[in-house]
Amino acid sequence: MNDNLKENKNIFIKSYGCQMNVYDSNQIKNLFVNKGYDQVTNINEADLIVLNTCHIREKAVEKVHSDIGRITKLKKNKNNYKLVLAGCVAQAEGEEFKKRSPDVDYIVGPQAYHLLPNMINSNNDFINDAFLQSDKFNNLLFKSSNQVSEFLTIQEGCDKFCSFCVVPFTRGSEFSRSVNDILKELKIYLNSGLKEVILLGQNVNAYHGLNEKGKQVDLAY
Repeated sequence: MNDNLKENKNIFIKSYGCQMNVYDSNQIKNLFVNKGYDQVTNINEADLIVLNTCHIREKAVEKVHSDIGRITKLKKNKNNYKLVLAGCVAQAEGEEFKKRSPDVDYIVGPQAYHLLPNMINSNNDFINDAFLQSDKFNNLLFKSSNQVSEFLTIQEGCDKFCSFCVVPFTRGSEFSRSVNDILKELKIYLNSGLKEVILLGQNVNAYHGLNEKGKQVDLAY
């Protein structure tokens, strides 16, 4: 039995950029907590380091390169941990990052991070940048990260292809979750005592989910 994912390991996650990355980081955390990992705030204690990246601003990309440089120095003294590049930079520049920073062990885009535990466990696939929005949400483990406020993604992607924007290339085409799926996640948060939920989307006005009667719901007024 492969024991790459076993109890008594620690995960450190750093989020860059938008609120949706915060949401995704919480979901990545949930996937690994379910495998016996504990989340830590000290990177030196981590067995698994996840950098969940943003590609909107050049400064954010260079910040990732800088952080990887510091982590590489840490890795010389601790060879038994894995470094994951996740998020939009991974989607847009994963191959280039691997060439520039060979110490990155796994690269996973924002629509395929639900596969990360299996990637690490199998130790075969090192890059996954597929657009799997529906598959992703069907395999996440929703848990409230606090007792006050929580982000909740209802829509991802964009079909506008504005000349200045990379979202269609990093988050894919527009995808709306069904009302039933959103309500299921919402109830989990409310049952944990949450006070506020903030709905997220790259283009929330394009939301076109289906309700329990199979009819479209338009949130653009």
